[in-house]
Amino acid sequence: MNPIVERLESRLADGTGVYVHDPIDPVVYFSELAEDIKRNACKPFQLSATAVAPGFPHISDGVRISGFCVAKSDGYWLVYRPEDDTFYAFWGSDKENLGAPGIFGPPLYCWSA
Repeated sequence: MNPIVERLESRLADGTGVYVHDPIDPVVYFSELAEDIKRNACKPFQLSATAVAPGFPHISDGVRISGFCVAKSDGYWLVYRPEDDTFYAFWGSDKENLGAPGIFGPPLYCWSA
């Protein structure tokens, strides 16, 4: 199996940072998010985006960041960056002109944002 796909799979149970409001059962919600990521998974490919507001604490706005897209759906791209072992959300409908709005962390958190 591809090491990037393995990393995604290993992190699909981590609900850290995911907002869950009453009366939703967090276990059920996390499971649904993981299944949605799996349904929208793709063969990893390189993808870049421009950091935009509200931004990242460690990346300046306007900087191009890259990673490997592992899932995509309707203008939403889940990207893994091996250099910091972190997942990021990229947004936009034009693959060549995506924004990275400062959402990063576990894949469930990024996908739920």
